[in-house]
Amino acid sequence: MKKRTKISLRTKIYLTIVALLALTGVFYAQCPHGPSTPGAFSGAVPFPTGVAAAPDLLLVSEYCSQNIDKVDCNGVVSLFATLPVLPNGCQEKYMAIAPSQSMVAGFTPRDVFVTEGNQVFQIGGIFTPFAVLNGCPSAGHSGITFDHTATGIFGNDMIVTCQGGNVYRIHGNNNGATVSAIANVFTCAPACGPLTDGEIEGPAVVPPGFGPHGGEIWVADEHNNRIHTIGPPPTYTVTQSILSHDSAEGVFVIPNPPCTFTPMGCLPGNGNGAFFLAEQQLLQLVWQYPLSDFTIPPIGGNVILTSESGGLLADTSLVTVSGGAYVQCSFGPRVPGNNEGASFVDCDVPTATPTTTPTATFTPTATSTPTSTPTSTPTPTPTPTPSGTPSGCPTSITSNFNGTPIKAGNYIWFTSVLKAHGLPANQVVTIHFTNQSITSSAFTLSPGDATVIFDPSATMATTTFVGGMPTTTVPSGINGNTFFSALSYLVPANIPGGLNPVTWSGTISSDTPGVTINWQWAAAVYTSFSSDYTLLGVKPVDDKTASQYQNSDHAGTPENFKQFVIGGARGGGGANYTGSYSGTGKCP
Repeated sequence: MKKRTKISLRTKIYLTIVALLALTGVFYAQCPHGPSTPGAFSGAVPFPTGVAAAPDLLLVSEYCSQNIDKVDCNGVVSLFATLPVLPNGCQEKYMAIAPSQSMVAGFTPRDVFVTEGNQVFQIGGIFTPFAVLNGCPSAGHSGITFDHTATGIFGNDMIVTCQGGNVYRIHGNNNGATVSAIANVFTCAPACGPLTDGEIEGPAVVPPGFGPHGGEIWVADEHNNRIHTIGPPPTYTVTQSILSHDSAEGVFVIPNPPCTFTPMGCLPGNGNGAFFLAEQQLLQLVWQYPLSDFTIPPIGGNVILTSESGGLLADTSLVTVSGGAYVQCSFGPRVPGNNEGASFVDCDVPTATPTTTPTATFTPTATSTPTSTPTSTPTPTPTPTPSGTPSGCPTSITSNFNGTPIKAGNYIWFTSVLKAHGLPANQVVTIHFTNQSITSSAFTLSPGDATVIFDPSATMATTTFVGGMPTTTVPSGINGNTFFSALSYLVPANIPGGLNPVTWSGTISSDTPGVTINWQWAAAVYTSFSSDYTLLGVKPVDDKTASQYQNSDHAGTPENFKQFVIGGARGGGGANYTGSYSGTGKCP
């Protein structure tokens, strides 16, 4: 009697899908490389959502604030710009950076464009009204990309999608945008396919010759688990369901050849990221895929599909062409959690020149469609601070806690960090943080005075505590953040999620005129902790090699208690030991 081979349920499902897709000209196969190797890159952006990347610029949008954050190649975050306040609360915002090809369409390369609801905002060096998307809901979300094709199939214009199915072509027109609605993915039914409703996500213009739908706009449909296409002008013919992909979130063309985000100032081992992805909810991390994932073997010119949620069949997929048919294979392991925006490093975006000092302007085009106006909805942006002097600069940053409730008996570890600019060579500089308070509707707390000493003769960074008051000594040329001050708080009563506002205030002073301090704060929750700060093992700096803690943890991490971190305050648990940073305060 023959021995029967047992086939698991998951395998049966997989084989069924393969068989069904084979009937439509789509085949699953073994990927031409091993598993991808995404790594956690930065946990300092709260609820990261949209991503845009260039060789020297990485931007991430926050879901529940209007902040657009800049992330350096060491994972350190600073505020890049703040959009106007809109009345719709937490909202997805996606971004694209204008490539060199867009100049022929009247755009300024390197300008940043952000979609929010039915509006497109511009961040650039010129005051420029931009675009309103008539037919899109103000509280919806929109995807954005540029036509990078060498022949300009879509005029090298901006392509924007609306979740309800509208697809727009936007011509820059030298800062006087022309918006054209070119198609709707669903109103074309039944001629284009059977689907009459769905949820359209991120678009991409795929290269000409890339299979039967090369040179077309591909869009993800999360609701129907499908990829649809819009053909070239003048007909813009819609074809529904050219591919199946569970919880489809975005379509991304792999640059050929790909390049990396490698600005100046990268620490050893950093600066090799080619693709960045935002996980918004579970761990709230920005993930990085290394260049080798796309070059060994070379797979430039093909397509990556991402899934938002992590159901049974959700995956990150590679799409190639073989024999005129599309072949999908797993590009996993998929990053766990809610995968939102992502971006390859756009090799076609020119790098900044050293003399350029960009400023930010945001203005939607006025049209007959009423536009949203600001309301009193609080957002976690820095409170403006008065100019300071070496004798003292009052400063305050207001932010919020995430949606995770905090139980009584747990501990909140509040930390602040700083970056100093204008430090003189060969001179010791001392920074003090005094008169501190952390206030909210749930607590009023008073951290102890703190001191940071920048010492050119120091060889290692250290933090010591006396009476709960820290003194941190660091080499003057240190990269990244330096630990500033902290407070351990034993929570006496349950704190509901979403506490807002939470404000950290104090006075920053320096013994040296001309030194500027940028600072931020964060907070994480621990199930076990100590009120004796000398037992915590606080990491003094971000730098991986400049202290006794040779790792990539953030400054302020309590190294001796990391195993007790959980979600709450401004952290998601996991490897986020300090929580996400607030906006940035500046003194003077």
